[in-house]
This record gives sequence, C-alpha cells and structure tokens, in this order.
Amino acid sequence: MSSPPPANAPSKGDRTRRRLLDAAAAEIARRGPDGTSLAAVARRAELKAGSVYFHFDSRDHLIEAVLEEGVRESLRILDDAVSALAAPSAAPERLRAAVRAHLRAIEELSDYAMVVLAPPFHTAGDRMPVYRDALRTYLARWTELISDAQDAGVLPGGTDPRSLRDLVLGGLNASGLAGRPVADTARAMESLLGLDDG
Repeated sequence: MSSPPPANAPSKGDRTRRRLLDAAAAEIARRGPDGTSLAAVARRAELKAGSVYFHFDSRDHLIEAVLEEGVRESLRILDDAVSALAAPSAAPERLRAAVRAHLRAIEELSDYAMVVLAPPFHTAGDRMPVYRDALRTYLARWTELISDAQDAGVLPGGTDPRSLRDLVLGGLNASGLAGRPVADTARAMESLLGLDDG
C-alpha cells in the first residue's frame, strides 16, 4: 500500500501548469511573444493543446503568468538570500546578498529572465496588472536596499535610489544575460559599489 503524498506536495494540475509555464518561457525566450504559439508550447511541454486552455484562458494570460512567475521566483530568491543573513545585518551585507541573489535568479531562471527582461515587456504593466504588481514589489525591495546603503554611507546619498537601483540592475542583467560567470560579475559589481571586502 502506497502512502499518501505529503500535504504540501504539488497536485497533478500544479505540475502540469508548471510544465506549461516552463515550456512557454522557453518558447518566448527563443521566438519572442509574437512567434510563440500555444500549439508550440503544448508540444514543448509534451501535452495536448487542450491542456493549455484548461490552465490559461489565452496566450496573453499565459504570457502574463510567465512574466509573473519569473518575477515572483526572483523575489523569493532575493528574500531568501537577505533573510538568511545573521540578524541584524548591515546594509552592505544585505546589498551584497541581493547582488548575488539577482545574478543567481538570472542563471537559475534563465528562460524566465530572458522573457522578463525582453524589451516588449518593459511597458506591459498597463495590460498585465498581476505582472506589474509583482515587478513593483521586486523593484521596491531593491530601492529599499539601495536607500539603506545610502543611509549607511556606502553609496552616494545625493542620487535618487531608484536611479541607482536601475543602474545596478541594468549592469547585473546585461552581464547575467551575456553568460558571464556569476562569481566574476558579483565581485565586479561589489567592487564598483564599494562592497568588496578588500
């Protein structure tokens, strides 16, 4: 007699939805949103086309779910990295952990990262409110980390923390998507921000 699955184990429907999201992220990353069809997503997920419509009302709904998942998982990685620090941790330690977490998210979520960072979605917030809200939360977390580092005197205080955030994330995104080694990029950014131990 087999034992029942753990209470928090994903259901079959959850696993199928995840397969579809992963397949859609891979398709969109390679073909762009306009070149991605639901039939191709179903093929990549090794499912029947009807499975897509069972979980997602439309292609736009599926694309928004991919965007939301990419940002949500990036936020989870960021929050896990910062919360794993010994409390209370100084602003430079939190920012250093955030830099490494962002690069790890780009590496681990490569297809999702390529989709989230693709130019067609930079202004998608108006028609994709769930994605917009997830992205706002992620950016707000980064703004707080930058602002704390400014208050601690680690980063210059005369600049809008959102501008510094965008510069930091832009540099990390460019290096991460270019396939540069995570450790090398992290050390370079930490040095640039004055966070290196040396």
